[in-house]
Amino acid sequence: MAKNKKIDDELHLLAARRLRAAGMRYSKSRKAIVEVLASAGRPLTLDEVLDFQSDKTLAQSSVYRNSTELVEAGILKCLASGKDHNRFELDDSIIGHHHHFVCLDCGDIEDFEVPEYLEKEILALEAELVKKGLSVEGHTLDIQGRCHQCS
Repeated sequence: MAKNKKIDDELHLLAARRLRAAGMRYSKSRKAIVEVLASAGRPLTLDEVLDFQSDKTLAQSSVYRNSTELVEAGILKCLASGKDHNRFELDDSIIGHHHHFVCLDCGDIEDFEVPEYLEKEILALEAELVKKGLSVEGHTLDIQGRCHQCS
């Protein structure tokens, strides 16, 4: 439990620093959104963020406004799920690089990691693109299909 407290403290310190660098405050609402997404362990829609919170103190307008600002500050990442609902998760720079399975019916997103050899091949491909004069900033791999509930 002490380890989780340390991780929470480090996460909040990092979020506060990134917001301060962007000229923004780490308000109670922003902290609550970060806590919900950290504890969910999966990407959530903004409606799910509202449902997932334990104390129900976040207002819908606050979640929508603050999520945009948290993305701008590099704390959250917005994922298109293909069903008119974007999902949000902590940025890869915070939770680590990973990829997504996207359900084409319900829009649910599950995280997964690829084997190390495949990740190395993708990085080699990025290096080849850089040699061709392109500016590569990273990669994402989304596999699309239907989740257990929708198949």
